[in-house]
Amino acid sequence: IVSSPSSVVYLSEERPASTCRPDQDQGPYWSCNDFSIPEPDSNCDSKWDTYAAGIGGLYEGASREGKIRYQANQYLLKSIGATSSSEVSKQVRARWATKDIRFLFGNFDTTHCHVGACSNDCEHMVTGKNRLQRGLNFMRHLERVFPGSQPVWGIFN
Repeated sequence: IVSSPSSVVYLSEERPASTCRPDQDQGPYWSCNDFSIPEPDSNCDSKWDTYAAGIGGLYEGASREGKIRYQANQYLLKSIGATSSSEVSKQVRARWATKDIRFLFGNFDTTHCHVGACSNDCEHMVTGKNRLQRGLNFMRHLERVFPGSQPVWGIFN
């Protein structure tokens, strides 16, 4: 069970379009299906898909020792035997699809991330402006990555 995370790791390069990330709260049943690869002016110096915002950049030699991405690389290389970023992406998605993961989102987790309620770095801001919006956008993302599946999620007060 994942409960109202500040950020999540996207499983493809696509992120919610700017129309899916309005500054104002849209409520607990917000749904937006407009996803695309971020525009060059909002691409966060090409870091928007690098782990821990996405699964890009996870391959042998992608990071140096002592960094979290290095540790994630070592774990993935050891456990799945992948050596390229595309192999890692494919294996991570295949393994995700076999898991029973449930999400809970707070009805009142609507404070804008720029005031310290969640990660406000560029690579996470392209996924939503508050925890609730990010969570709901991620549910649509999972539906896109795994067509025909329905992520299990709920809202709590």
